[in-house]
Amino acid sequence: MKLDLLRLETRAGGNVAALDYEPRRPRGIGLVVGHGYSSSKHNLDSMCGFLASHGFNVLSLDFPGHKLGASGGRLDSPQSLTDAFDAGLRFARERHTPALYAVGHSMGATTALRAAAEDPAVAGAVSIATGWGRPSALKALTGLAIDLRSAYVDGLALPELVAQSEPLLEAALPRLAGRPVLYVAATRDMMVTLRSVEELFERAPAPKQFVTIDSDHTFAGENARAAILAWLNERHPR
Repeated sequence: MKLDLLRLETRAGGNVAALDYEPRRPRGIGLVVGHGYSSSKHNLDSMCGFLASHGFNVLSLDFPGHKLGASGGRLDSPQSLTDAFDAGLRFARERHTPALYAVGHSMGATTALRAAAEDPAVAGAVSIATGWGRPSALKALTGLAIDLRSAYVDGLALPELVAQSEPLLEAALPRLAGRPVLYVAATRDMMVTLRSVEELFERAPAPKQFVTIDSDHTFAGENARAAILAWLNERHPR
């Protein structure tokens, strides 16, 4: 595998850091991957490296405003996230292949779904550990004084971001009709409940598939890698 650290330009003139995982024997299928709130592309490295080892071109992004990442800037709105994802899709399409899937964990999953809805050329999506009804759930967690890691992000706090994102996701879901999406729920996830992921799945159009994995929230991407590979192999056998 070849691994390159890149900086991509968004349509709005911003810059996004990304890791480009280029497999030794490409299968002609690409994945653009987005991480969760307060995290970075490093959190999904195990998943990305694993999928690249199976022949998929993988581009993993650092979203703006995330201090553990390398993009810098601020997270001012959900549009900042979709702008970054769009930059990744455009790069992967030009460099590697037009056959792309949008993949994300938590915040990155809602971004992947919205980015795929905006780009009809995206073949499908994988949504890991995100769900429906998140504003109410986060309000409850805030009342329990649970740390939502807003100090790790320069910009919107997680409750603000989710409150702005959910109406956009609601509008985006119908535009995914006809393209396959895998929805992944983690059984030990204390941030996004199984029921929340189930409700998102119920709202989503077909074709769709739902799987559960044994994981907490943080490591759901890593623990979902076998399920994602199986789903991709069904659609793109060697």
